[in-house]
Amino acid sequence: MSEVRKPIIGLVSCRKSLAGYQIQALNEFYLQAIKDFGGTPLILPSSIEASELDQVLSICDGLVFPGSHSNVAPHRYNGTHEEAKKDEDRDELAIMLIRHAIDKNIPCLGICRGFQEMNVALGGSLDPAVHESGYNDHRENPVEAFDEKYAPAHPVLVEAGGVISKWLQQEQWQDTSSFEVNTLHNQGVKRLASALRVEAKAPDGLVEAFSLPGQKYFVGVQWHPEWQAKTNHFSQILFKEFIMSASD
Repeated sequence: MSEVRKPIIGLVSCRKSLAGYQIQALNEFYLQAIKDFGGTPLILPSSIEASELDQVLSICDGLVFPGSHSNVAPHRYNGTHEEAKKDEDRDELAIMLIRHAIDKNIPCLGICRGFQEMNVALGGSLDPAVHESGYNDHRENPVEAFDEKYAPAHPVLVEAGGVISKWLQQEQWQDTSSFEVNTLHNQGVKRLASALRVEAKAPDGLVEAFSLPGQKYFVGVQWHPEWQAKTNHFSQILFKEFIMSASD
């Protein structure tokens, strides 16, 4: 009996400098989460060019846009501030992939930076420091222990009628109106792209999750569900639904 084919999930990597070398980097947490829920991860280097996109997308059943310590370059959304931590190659690849994936209805999951890339790709803008704009401090806890860094930090309030609300109802979640998430970001949504639907907000009103209606799966989350995804109840739902969509 032949094995069931696992969906191939492309994950965008980052360009980084290490000991004088230019390398492509991606946190193992993302790869493990895809494997844990039945996908085959495929790292997509940020050096992929526009002429290669159709070939890449013909291989991938789904796409993940992971978090990173770099930020989307301000000129991508008409920002006027200076940004020290940029990765223009990743910006270029991610935005092209997002737009092409929408056209082909390929399932997409955006996490932290990836969530922000999705918003920018569809015409939205970003706030470079939400803690200076009337929101709470969403930056990561500056500790070495991952259990503390990725610990639940605040609830997200789920919008009624969205896909996340539907998932929670299907899972007979005890409280379908909220759940706890971690927080490791300084940037956030300033203007949400008009095509996107808000799925959840932080108690201070900051958008924490959105979806794109009409797509098989197009969901962005501002927190990091890849951390201990196999044991976190909502992460299980998020990745399970993603892999199921990529398997159709």
